Amino acid sequence: MRRRTLEEKLEAIRLVEAGNSPRSVSDRLHIGHHQIYEWLYVYKEKGVSGLENKRICKKNQYSFEKKCEIIREYQESELTLPEISSKHGIASSTLVGWLSKFNKGGKDALASKQPSPREQSKSIMKRLPKEEWEKENERLRKEIERLRAENLLLKKVKALVEERESRNRRIGRGPLTN
Repeated sequence: MRRRTLEEKLEAIRLVEAGNSPRSVSDRLHIGHHQIYEWLYVYKEKGVSGLENKRICKKNQYSFEKKCEIIREYQESELTLPEISSKHGIASSTLVGWLSKFNKGGKDALASKQPSPREQSKSIMKRLPKEEWEKENERLRKEIERLRAENLLLKKVKALVEERESRNRRIGRGPLTN
């Protein structure tokens, strides 16, 4: 998802303030309606300066206690998700992630630091020596060749079965049970 410019955000807010619904504005500008609502709350609370793109903060900026406090506030107050996220300066998608973790695993799920998919792939995908890489590449080529041959064989078998069923229908026999 690309980051929107300040002008795009202000245009969306101007359209809503002109009487358009946030959903119609989101359809027109191809932006999620939740994002429009979030921008509206931030604009009302902090003005234009709140809408300016700021550098993304490091992950896990919030302590376990702070995450729990924000979730408790969301559950106990009448504030909406965009209002809570703008109040604390976090993306609503981040808050949704915390809520999902909390609902699935309780408070402990918020404390555990699981590596991101990118971090996981880095640890899994270690560079193989060239000889091993070539062996693995050759093994995969042979496997692809075998699967292609198997696929062709299955297509031929299917065609033969369909031809036999067609022939049986023409002569008035019912379909075979095999």
